[in-house]
Amino acid sequence: MRRVAALVAALIAALALAAPALADPALEALQQGSAYVSPAVGGTGTADAQARLEAVADDLERAGRPVRIAVVTGPAGAASMREYAAALRRRLAFAGLVVAVAPDRPTGVAGPRTQAAMTRDLRAARVGAITDPIQRADAAARAAAGPPLAPTSSDSTRALLGLLGIALIGGVWAAAFGIRRNRRVRRDEMVDRTAMARVRLDAIGARLDVLAVLPEHHARADDRLDAALRVARRAQAELDQATAADEVPAAEALVTEAFGLLRDAEREAGVPSPEDPFEGLCRCDPAHGAASTEATMRPDDIVRPSCAACRDRAAEGHPQMRRMVPSPAGPIPFDEAPLAEAPEGPSA
Repeated sequence: MRRVAALVAALIAALALAAPALADPALEALQQGSAYVSPAVGGTGTADAQARLEAVADDLERAGRPVRIAVVTGPAGAASMREYAAALRRRLAFAGLVVAVAPDRPTGVAGPRTQAAMTRDLRAARVGAITDPIQRADAAARAAAGPPLAPTSSDSTRALLGLLGIALIGGVWAAAFGIRRNRRVRRDEMVDRTAMARVRLDAIGARLDVLAVLPEHHARADDRLDAALRVARRAQAELDQATAADEVPAAEALVTEAFGLLRDAEREAGVPSPEDPFEGLCRCDPAHGAASTEATMRPDDIVRPSCAACRDRAAEGHPQMRRMVPSPAGPIPFDEAPLAEAPEGPSA
């Protein structure tokens, strides 16, 4: 009898521990909406706080970065806020970003981006220094969602052709054809000039991701890391805003400056700092991140250092095409293009 009573007591205790996870109000709210604020955290301002975070989620949704935001009292049924955010995302079957914030706890994020990239951006935004949970949730969602996707070259070309089509209808076919050809030539020149700068910038971002998740004893590298991140973002903005080839050198100089700061941070952290920006990264595309294995890659079907995703695709019989950049002889793999063409030294 005593054994039965003990078993019943243990079962009741287990159910009690599981109850928060099974009846999580944040989960129930996020199944219907984009944000949840616990009344225990928001108090009398709960409705206004939730409306604010819903507006943040709407802004990010319009920018192509869907997010769900939860401000709760703690990680119900999980050991940490990061695990709680991951559990919410999994139970919601949500493909976007989930942000979980609780008073006096580290911010939890889970999403389609790598944890390293999100951690880097949260640190760059100083999210951990924000004490108000609503403000911190706002800042964390915007930071961890990452930059909005820039329009592709093909999108820009389609938009240009659409405008030219209107001009043709107006009866200025010859003039429009000349404008289209000249604009296409200038656009091609600009795209060719930016291609190598963008691939180098992606390599810098991948190496910054490695630094961002180093243990605390590497904290002395933080200042250099933050400086590299700021300059890299300026370079990205310059590249995105460039409309002609002669506007690209300023961005190239910033890319070179960011790489120098990255190497300073790596040396401060006591980690390898190769001069080749692509060393240690996936040779299919440095944007994939660190090379942890090997894979066969197209177009030459040679085995090279790769990320796990490229290895898995190759194992399935679908080797990935290496990232190509323009050259006078035609497209070539990114790591075969001469780096000497990039400007040296920091920007003014």
